[in-house]
Amino acid sequence: MRLALKVVLATVLGTLAVLVVFGYLRTRREVALFDSDIRNDHSLIGTTLATCVASTWAAAGSARALALVEQANAARDYLTIRWVYREQPEGASAQAAMFPLDALDRVEHRVLAPSEENGQSFLVTHVPVRDRGVLLGAIEIAESLEVRDTYLRSSIWSTVLATASMVLVSGVVVLVFGVWLVGRPLGLLANKAIRVGQGDLSGPLTLAQRDEIGELAREVNAMCERLVEANAKSEHETLARIAALEQLRHADRLITVGRLAAGVAHELGTPLNVIGGRVKMLRRGNLQPTVVEEYLVIIAEQAERMTSIIRQLMDFARRREPKVAAADLHASACAIRRLVSPIAQKRRVEVRVVSTEPVWALGDAVQLEQVMSNLVVNAIHACKEGGRVDISCGLREAGGVTRAFIRVEDDGHGMDAATRERIFEPFFTTKDVGQGTGLGLSVAHGIVQEHGGSIEVESQLEHGSRFSVFLPMAST
Repeated sequence: MRLALKVVLATVLGTLAVLVVFGYLRTRREVALFDSDIRNDHSLIGTTLATCVASTWAAAGSARALALVEQANAARDYLTIRWVYREQPEGASAQAAMFPLDALDRVEHRVLAPSEENGQSFLVTHVPVRDRGVLLGAIEIAESLEVRDTYLRSSIWSTVLATASMVLVSGVVVLVFGVWLVGRPLGLLANKAIRVGQGDLSGPLTLAQRDEIGELAREVNAMCERLVEANAKSEHETLARIAALEQLRHADRLITVGRLAAGVAHELGTPLNVIGGRVKMLRRGNLQPTVVEEYLVIIAEQAERMTSIIRQLMDFARRREPKVAAADLHASACAIRRLVSPIAQKRRVEVRVVSTEPVWALGDAVQLEQVMSNLVVNAIHACKEGGRVDISCGLREAGGVTRAFIRVEDDGHGMDAATRERIFEPFFTTKDVGQGTGLGLSVAHGIVQEHGGSIEVESQLEHGSRFSVFLPMAST
């Protein structure tokens, strides 16, 4: 609607400007023609009368000549005709001229400004009269311009009324057609654009116009149809990608479980040997009741120990939906240290949690534990016998934002610059065949990114590596 009003305003202003200029030029032309006609009439009357006066003056005298002037004045009501001398003679009845006649050598016209008495302007014409080359005087013709001024005012008012009528009619016509052909279609297009911006692609536009606006509406409808198809395709591909990514993460988790299995088997061996020994001794009998009770307590403790180990392994391997909440990074670090302890003991690597205070991050605790386990297992594999892996967590402020972090640092063989550039690529690994698939760091990197975090890597050959994971801090 605003565009239609602008079109109407522009049309009205343009029409008004054209009509005003046209009326002004037309009025000026008519006034010029009116003045020209009056001057021509004065010149014709004055020249004719001046010829008659000059010939009568020479033949019959001045009195007879001036009588002709008086007769001419009496014959015309709208004109005032009189005789004026160049130099007023004594006893002459003619009045002085309205302007000096010293240099009068041709017909002259002058417009006298309105007087205070009657408020009218006059056109005064002087026609020289000569006898044998000597200027006798002049015939003065005066005519009121009230008729011209009245006509001028009437012409101006008629022009104003015509201009106002044309402007009003054109404005109404342009407004009706502008609203119908421009304002309404553009309003529908604007509403459609707003709904598209809000994600609503339904409700196609129906415009019967066969102009550019109608073509735009049809293109908008076609665009919405293509967007619907693209959204459906994108949603299908996104779901497939999410499913594949989840399968990849679960596969990586199972790989880690496989790595832990050997250590767990070794970890379960000791409790099983203890249980088996005590059971054999109980079967032989001849034991004191107190000894039997002691053996049963030991068997129960070792069974509980095995149950705890198996439960931790099953909890780590189980697939479940992600749950974003406040997660204690310190508690997760301690849990991972216990989980990987069989692998660390087998390779004779010490794993420590060097921080002591809880640190709360916003994320899924199980997924974050998968990130930690991948980093810690890689660090253990990078260490030589007798090496050390330190796990720490805390808070760091950067750029005015406080982030929670967990850091895994080892004193292993480290990495060169080329290896650091590729460590997050899927299936890239520097381990021997059968030692790794190259998915661990790639999966960890994806999980951290989905949590709105980042991973920083510092490493030098033979000087170990340090992985720092930064995550949004949770409010507790």
